[in-house]
Amino acid sequence: MWHIIRAALLIAPTLIFDFFAWILKYSRHPEKYPMEKRYQRTRNLIVKINHLLRLETIVEGQENRPKEIACYYVNHLAAVDPLLVFEAIEEPTAFLAKIEIKKMPFVGRIFKGANGLFLKRDDLKQQLKVMMKVEASLKNKECNWVIYPEGTRNKDPMNKLLEFHSGTFRSAIKAKVPLVPVVSYGSFRALNLKHNYKKYPTYVKFLKPIYPEEYSGKTTDEIAAMVQSRIQKELSFNVKALDHKRMSESKDSYYRFNAIK
Repeated sequence: MWHIIRAALLIAPTLIFDFFAWILKYSRHPEKYPMEKRYQRTRNLIVKINHLLRLETIVEGQENRPKEIACYYVNHLAAVDPLLVFEAIEEPTAFLAKIEIKKMPFVGRIFKGANGLFLKRDDLKQQLKVMMKVEASLKNKECNWVIYPEGTRNKDPMNKLLEFHSGTFRSAIKAKVPLVPVVSYGSFRALNLKHNYKKYPTYVKFLKPIYPEEYSGKTTDEIAAMVQSRIQKELSFNVKALDHKRMSESKDSYYRFNAIK
């Protein structure tokens, strides 16, 4: 608990200063400021927050990221997941989030200022309008997009991925941009009251992109299953194995597999 209190106390002054310096105006009138400028200031703030939260992220697969605009599909384990991806991608990138994020102090403004959009889970018409905006943004090459196709957090990191929603792939498919599967792991420890590390091991791994010629002719269900399968395979056989090694060495009594001989 103390590491969370410490982080909150250290983050608060920076967050409050930046809120009045630029977050508020960027969120109110994003169209008045270049996306590159808004994203870089947002990313710089996120990097500071990650440092204060003591997140130590191993980023792999940067060579797999397309040079052109792409849509990134990431598995979802914790509220801080977007912080890892923000830090890992330097180019302007927008996030799709649930509508509840918009109402959160500071957080909603930060997402909106960086072109983020919000989905209402129980409003199909609103979801379609939002996804049309994502499609238009991708077609116009405005920025990359990050989407969490599970739609909600997987509350047990040892479980398999939740089923990917095929509808989250339609915008990227219609825009004919590369689909990049991304593995994210370890974030669930950052705000867990049981853990207190000097550094919190986390991971972001970009897998090989799926280009339009590869997914052309497939249904959205088939594409969703393809992306989910690639993320699950990498997560199960590589990323979790690396995490297991690092966590075992830490001798954390709360680590689930430490009791296994």
